[in-house]
Amino acid sequence: MSDNEIRLNEPQKIANGIYWVGKRSEKELEVNVYLRVFEGNGHKINMLIDPGPTTDVDIISDKIEKVLGPDFKIHFAFINHQDPDVAMNAVYFQRHFPSMQIITTEDTWRLIRFFGLNPQRFIAVEKYKSRRISLKTGHKLVFIPTPYCHFRGACAIYDETEQVLFSGDLFGGLSEKPDLYAGEDYWNGMKIFHQIYMPANLALHNAVNAIQKVNPNPKMIVPQHGSIIKDALIANFMEKIKNLKVGLDITSNNSLLVESHLNTANEILKNVKYKINETIVNEVFDAFKSDGSFPEIIIFNKDNQIIGFNITLNDAFQMLIDKLIVGRENTEKRQIRHIILDALAKWNLPAEQFSIEADENTDEMTNLESSQIFEANEGTTQGKEIERLNIKKLLDYFIEQGGGA
Repeated sequence: MSDNEIRLNEPQKIANGIYWVGKRSEKELEVNVYLRVFEGNGHKINMLIDPGPTTDVDIISDKIEKVLGPDFKIHFAFINHQDPDVAMNAVYFQRHFPSMQIITTEDTWRLIRFFGLNPQRFIAVEKYKSRRISLKTGHKLVFIPTPYCHFRGACAIYDETEQVLFSGDLFGGLSEKPDLYAGEDYWNGMKIFHQIYMPANLALHNAVNAIQKVNPNPKMIVPQHGSIIKDALIANFMEKIKNLKVGLDITSNNSLLVESHLNTANEILKNVKYKINETIVNEVFDAFKSDGSFPEIIIFNKDNQIIGFNITLNDAFQMLIDKLIVGRENTEKRQIRHIILDALAKWNLPAEQFSIEADENTDEMTNLESSQIFEANEGTTQGKEIERLNIKKLLDYFIEQGGGA
């Protein structure tokens, strides 16, 4: 067990009175739970933010106990939106602490009440017209509605005292590694997550504007998925999110253009299979299989044909190209590049949109350890071990090659 894994088995104090009490599973989509302990003026108030899924309840409870002691009590649970991975544990905690109040929007309550929560213990965000509240401890909180990010009733909560934004799914992302704090490469997983789960750029733009009106530069953003964002990355990611095309912005692509990309991609795979090596195509198919925590980025049918893309056409197509070319012997690279260029010409897609012609002698991947790029699959093919591409560890390479933001 690594030092990082040992550390994340314990609750993590991320700010004064704020603790991460979630679980790191090394899935593509990690789930975070936060505990806020307010102390002051002779009072102590404990609040859970997005209590998490039932699968993690024992670990979450254990970490809360390590922070608060064996006789701990939860007074409030704030819930950003209604998804089970966000809200389901509220039922568990309310059964143990019957007086525990649920704070959320009316839209979210209409759905989570079916989990079996006590309607007498519901406090609507809308009750506070100014969206600002002060606690008896002296701390101040601001509710920031973020409608359609990704639910109509989604609402972030800003801790004015510590300048920490609890953002829910907004600013969430795929995790390339189990680290709790984001680096610059976190943008790549954030981009894919938002492209798939957010409905339109307008929703993102409005949500970020609302946050910036409260504080254009909070000290920390703590999303419900992915990694915690700090320092200069906050302003950087806010601007990128405001301008990111997602959801309907992507799926409203011209149907003929989508069809051209599908035809081109499948022509490439067919020719690689029959003219070079079927194993290469099987590796591509395996590489894009989801681990179950997140939708497939490129969608294949049972015959290994591509039938759809869940992110922008150019990004998805570049990821496919990279998987076909990166790490191959020079002879195979040349053959595959010719196949790609021929298919692009046949289906009238501009080759200059994609990175295909990297110098064979200065391949960007040659300086990386193979252990950083691949993870071994069980089983063998013709006596050779198959190596499966770890998409999470290569998101940075893929997306930046696909044209960046």
